[in-house]
Amino acid sequence: MFSYKLDISYDGTNFHGFQKQSDNITIQGDIEKVLSQLLRDYDLTYSGRTDAGVHAKSQILCLKVNNELKNNFLNSFNSLISNQIKINKIQKVSKNFHPRFDAKSRVYKYFILNKTRELPFSENRVYFVNKNLNINDLNSVSRIFLGKNNFKNFSKLRPDQTPERTIAVSKWSFQNSKFIYTIEGNSFLHNMVKSIVGSQLAVIDKKISIKDLESSLKSPFDKRHNFMVPSSGLYLWKVKY
Repeated sequence: MFSYKLDISYDGTNFHGFQKQSDNITIQGDIEKVLSQLLRDYDLTYSGRTDAGVHAKSQILCLKVNNELKNNFLNSFNSLISNQIKINKIQKVSKNFHPRFDAKSRVYKYFILNKTRELPFSENRVYFVNKNLNINDLNSVSRIFLGKNNFKNFSKLRPDQTPERTIAVSKWSFQNSKFIYTIEGNSFLHNMVKSIVGSQLAVIDKKISIKDLESSLKSPFDKRHNFMVPSSGLYLWKVKY
């Protein structure tokens, strides 16, 4: 048995998330269709799921096969898969490697284009906000998410999940006419990052106070926050091992 670490990128615009579904187009589903053309038997695991419309600069998979991959495997795969998905690199790894359980942290970035629209092809790759934003105001809110907190109000939990997560990085930067939010944590819940970004914008819009937002991280309210940004601006940026 041979194990390979696959680093892949994808534009999630036209997909119903990463994980395979029986009646929808997904990233995993398309990947497995191509793998079935190239390989007789294989086992595929991944670092985590992304939601519908979310992109990835670097998603990590582990491909286990009975025979070593041919030298042209990467080129063959990329020539058969849609142009919205690509393998960036392949690395042989230990047979015990698991992309999800071995990950130390995950980095997401959210891109906001402020005030003006870019060219049409970026429509589904950023979130357009037609109001003035201030980097200092945004970072004064982003800091409250650092450390270990309860994110019950920022996600729809599955019965087997606990709401506590630890965030190591939560900050905004400004580059190439875009406000970029970077968040790094040990793991993330469903819709958690989009809710965190939406809640920060809600504070800027005075829809909720920073005090109430911070309180909900320590003693969650009865209802989830109803502040959510679209998937278009969200990217799984890096998985750290």
